[in-house]
Amino acid sequence: MNSLVSTSIRNLTSDLLFIKDSLHLLLSTEHNHSIVEDIWRSFSNREMVYDQIRYLDIDGNEVVRINQSKVGAYIVSPGTLQNKKDRYYFQETIGLANNQLYLTKMDLNMENNVIQLPIKPMLRLATPIFAPDGPLEGIVVLNYLAEDMLKHLRSGTANDHGVLYLLNADGYWLYNSEDRDKEWTFMYEDRTAISFANEFPAEWSAIQAGESSFLVSGNGVFNYIRLLTGGDLSSEVQNGSLVLGSGDWYLVSYLSADTQDGQLFTDGFWLFLYKVIRNYAYVYGMILLIAFVIAFLLSLNQQQKEKLEYMSRFDAMTGVYNRRAGLEKLSRMRAKQKESHCGFCVCFIDINGLKEVNDTFGHESGDELILSVVQGIQTHIRETDFIARLGGDEFLVIISGLSTKVCEEIWTRIDQEYAHINETENRSYLISASHGIEVMDCSVHHSIDDIINSADEKMYLEKKRIKQTLTVIRSTSPS
Repeated sequence: MNSLVSTSIRNLTSDLLFIKDSLHLLLSTEHNHSIVEDIWRSFSNREMVYDQIRYLDIDGNEVVRINQSKVGAYIVSPGTLQNKKDRYYFQETIGLANNQLYLTKMDLNMENNVIQLPIKPMLRLATPIFAPDGPLEGIVVLNYLAEDMLKHLRSGTANDHGVLYLLNADGYWLYNSEDRDKEWTFMYEDRTAISFANEFPAEWSAIQAGESSFLVSGNGVFNYIRLLTGGDLSSEVQNGSLVLGSGDWYLVSYLSADTQDGQLFTDGFWLFLYKVIRNYAYVYGMILLIAFVIAFLLSLNQQQKEKLEYMSRFDAMTGVYNRRAGLEKLSRMRAKQKESHCGFCVCFIDINGLKEVNDTFGHESGDELILSVVQGIQTHIRETDFIARLGGDEFLVIISGLSTKVCEEIWTRIDQEYAHINETENRSYLISASHGIEVMDCSVHHSIDDIINSADEKMYLEKKRIKQTLTVIRSTSPS
């Protein structure tokens, strides 16, 4: 989940700065809104993840607005533009300095002060616009469709034992696997009293005080971990600073004291023993049950901890390290071998045409493409090497102790693996990926970010060259 959030925020900030720069350039030279509208509409159609792209003046009036629909992006006519001066994201952003970016809380989209139906979970990123001579002109806002984050959370935890919650910083449910009616209650004036914080006040106070832990109370058993911390996101913004309006999120696994499993944790030992004696007449059956329950308690506790630990370190779809865990491992490897000669090949990989496959054949085929690329890499690297998913279609492969030449030979074999699949499996799409390799020498002082950025630049140059002749969708579907 952390990896998904970090990658999404990095992409959001990059896109917002592009939107800001394009608006600033065109308005400073021509003051022609129609050119801005055409550029933003094309951008929205290409990205397909932004519900709205907007420019608001200093009074909160929408000047330019691009909406995304099922048939593509379109320009909203001037007669239907709205005033957003009372919306919290406008009020928070209009007072920021240049190059400050405001990330909102996750909430539901509203139109004319009414929640849009069907509901649309949103994250917004906004930044102020200043004229070349200094005066504030307004803000630009990106409305990001956050349902994709929640979809990955649901698919990654569908088989969890107990109930799973995703809570915002105020203790409201963003996701509730047991009761979907309790989600988003902070958006409705008559339902704001419905929250995890109100339902479990003592447990909420304990959860806020810790990063991650295991809590047993009279209400049941709570496993929890903190997500979306400001410190984790501050490094995701280049050439600017991020102002968080969201606060932390919390992922909570819950076993109610009313359930059989929950009672195993919440009942005292003697009360539990009494229940066993009362319910089971045969001594051997009682002994067997006690032994089973003790083993189950230990196993269930360990399973819950391991599940949350796994979610915080590994990508749910591919099983490889997520971004945070991968970078932490690379940092530890470098620190451990810093005193001796060592080296790592850092290979930045971007899957070619994933969006096109998703749009043409659906996300099931897109997931198949991602898994095929990862499996092709795993086939040709050693157990001492590892893969980290940065999010979406981007991966890092860390290969230790080899030269650039040998690492390029390994990549050639991986690329040949994809070619073999393309020749033999006759899928509706072709598998390929762009790559860039950079060597990290532990004896030379280079930051990990510098090495990764250099590999990213090499990958980008290769992708730019490949795109000139790239074919992703086969001209005819397989029979």
